[in-house]
Amino acid sequence: MAAEQPLWTPTQDQIDAAPLTAFTKAAGVKAGGAFSSYSQLHAWSVEDREGFWSLVWDFCGIVGDKGDNLLVDGDKMPGASFFPDATLNFAENLLKKTGS
Repeated sequence: MAAEQPLWTPTQDQIDAAPLTAFTKAAGVKAGGAFSSYSQLHAWSVEDREGFWSLVWDFCGIVGDKGDNLLVDGDKMPGASFFPDATLNFAENLLKKTGS
């Protein structure tokens, strides 16, 4: 039996323009080195959970205050608490223009 072929593969231009590509580059800067694969990005995200989630907040342009604790009980999945001290206006974040 022949190997299954993907139904769709993005072009290099689509890969270069993808938000995940931009996030991966930003994560590499935050982590102090570029990631050459998704598996490297994933490994960093579980090794530096607070750094990862802080970057998600910033990269997504969330308007608000992250608070002092970014992650509580991060080793408990389920059971972790993300941004427990954060304050934000939900409507402001939903209604802001993203430029896209």
